[in-house]
Amino acid sequence: MLKTASKGQWVINHRQLSLHNDTKVVELDSKQYALLILLLKFKHQDVSKSQILSEVWGQRVVSEDAIYVTINGLRKLLGDDAKSPKYIKTISGIGYRWIGPPLCDALPSSLDSLLLKAALCLVAISMIVFWQMPREPVKEVIPAHLTEPFNQARFIINNHPDDIDKAISLLKSITVEQPKLTEPLVWLAKGYYYKLRPQMADYHQAKQHLKAILERILLRDPKHKEANLLYAKLLFMGEMNTQDVETYFLNALPNSEAHHMYGQYLLAVGRLEEALKHIKIYQSLEPDGYSSESVAWVYMMSLRFDEAFSALDKLRPYSQSNRFYHVCLRAIYEQLGQFDLAVKELVWVMKFEGYSNSEIKMVEQQFDVHGIEGVYRWLLYHDTRKADIGHYEAPMSQARYAAAIGETKLALHYLEQSRLAGQYAFMWIAADPHFLPLKQESGFNQLVQEYILKADKSGV
Repeated sequence: MLKTASKGQWVINHRQLSLHNDTKVVELDSKQYALLILLLKFKHQDVSKSQILSEVWGQRVVSEDAIYVTINGLRKLLGDDAKSPKYIKTISGIGYRWIGPPLCDALPSSLDSLLLKAALCLVAISMIVFWQMPREPVKEVIPAHLTEPFNQARFIINNHPDDIDKAISLLKSITVEQPKLTEPLVWLAKGYYYKLRPQMADYHQAKQHLKAILERILLRDPKHKEANLLYAKLLFMGEMNTQDVETYFLNALPNSEAHHMYGQYLLAVGRLEEALKHIKIYQSLEPDGYSSESVAWVYMMSLRFDEAFSALDKLRPYSQSNRFYHVCLRAIYEQLGQFDLAVKELVWVMKFEGYSNSEIKMVEQQFDVHGIEGVYRWLLYHDTRKADIGHYEAPMSQARYAAAIGETKLALHYLEQSRLAGQYAFMWIAADPHFLPLKQESGFNQLVQEYILKADKSGV
């Protein structure tokens, strides 16, 4: 029997994707609903940002920005406050935790019970039909006895990344039995790619194995869009190779994710006008991934700070609770020399990430006495949280703080640590105006030349 809600308690309606209590009803969008269910599933436990991206967005490539927007939307609907949370608490440097009471399920009437049972039956039937029939047309005919495991594996990769080993096992069996089939091999490569992590003990070996699979596919079909995109991402993000990758990005177009990733590549190598063009195409093709802040970010990388501020200012009425908006605004104010405003935006992000009032007071005092250099010195040497407050996670954040206070050797040390840790942010150091003070340093230019503007032949 379902639990009866107490006065004022939120009740969740799974069929209508809504919440209600004794005073109002609020509707959830699909991402808010999925994230709420995930937090409730692990109530009173920390849920990491990577887990949220994996569970809620699956294989979609979105930034952590999408999490912040969805969390803020949920908080607004629940009447929650990030500074004094009753439902969703920010866990600095990790993610979020549900700290509120459990939600009740809507009590069904007898008719609703029948409808609910019918709906469950339809879901079960649809799952069977899904696995018996391809979700989308494929270029080749999959033998009848392999159709179900093939579709099941694709379903798992798209929707249940925690079970990706099962999908890989199914696809390996198919490719062993039918080695001439291309599509199962492509999906096997996807499975391996989504499992790939720089922290893995066998990262280099796993990366080379995936690379061999993709090269096998491209030997058969050099224009296969998905294989080209996976190979481009592997070279760019996995091997820091910007010399050999462009052809594969071009072969993957037009595709929303390909335009997005190609834009990021162009940004890394300093082709900023082209980067802006492809990011705008990505936005037009992928409404859920739209973020005008990214346009402002490209303008800032181009040192066109007034245009960056103008692009960002258009979002002011709609983005006051958007973390990435404040991150961008802080960066632009800093480049414009408006350090008092930059620190206000930094403090906003610190509060969002759960820094204490005493820690924030220390930052403000450092600014009052020593200016912006004092702020970065405190962050570099005294900040024990080391949370991502708009400068990425350590060691990249440490490199940025050191560069800001003129500690060149220390900045270069942390940049090398960032590269070795496989931090994707390393790929954009040549375009990032934050590192302008290092551009006269031979050590910095050597890093840029060896690992960004040339192919990395060391197989890192």
